[in-house]
Amino acid sequence: MGTATASADVGELIAALYETACGTDDWPQLDSTALNSRQWQELLPHLQRALCLQQRLREAQLASRCALAALDAMGAAVLVLDAGLGLRFATPAGHALHAAQLAHTAPPALVRAVRLVIASAGASGPSQCQSLRLMRKQQTPLALTITLLAACQPPCALLIARDPAQASTSATALRQLFDLTQAEALVGKELAQGATIEEIAARGGISVNTVKTHLHHTYLKTDTRRQGELIALIHGATAHLAVLDA
Repeated sequence: MGTATASADVGELIAALYETACGTDDWPQLDSTALNSRQWQELLPHLQRALCLQQRLREAQLASRCALAALDAMGAAVLVLDAGLGLRFATPAGHALHAAQLAHTAPPALVRAVRLVIASAGASGPSQCQSLRLMRKQQTPLALTITLLAACQPPCALLIARDPAQASTSATALRQLFDLTQAEALVGKELAQGATIEEIAARGGISVNTVKTHLHHTYLKTDTRRQGELIALIHGATAHLAVLDA
């Protein structure tokens, strides 16, 4: 009786492992009760390998999703191009950019930059990195950064495109980074976007002295002393962010 119960338990375990490793849609159902001990022993190593491969695949998929989420947060379009400007990989925004401006007639400057970067793969020195603007009709030019992706075979170029007009200083981020009040963060954001103290006062319906008070508190919290320092700090701290708030 004990042996029969143990055999049933082992059969249930193997069936559960099989379902976990292979799923229920693409593989035939396993009748574990029809397996003898030798067949179980032969099957288990394959199930263990399938489980390990499945775990690695899940980890790779998680890493890929995290990377894509990070790129989305940065507001960047990303493409991987070969020497002939063939598309090897792209984020959704990258696919849209490629279809709109690169698939048919790529700008000569971009073609040269991609090929120069890829050619640096065999050089002994540091790999090339190129930056240029991609003109668009009735829109601000895109800022492109092109660097080597040597992990590909053959080597490819990684192209990151950002729209400077879409980059925005986030008041929420400024509050969190520098422990500012909402009013102080808004003053810092307006300054970083080119507004004067007088313009900030007029937009907010407050006095110039109130704006100056907020600015003074912001200087203390950010360890800066003048507007130029503060603006440079804000741009450096939030340049990687996409539009997160108005």
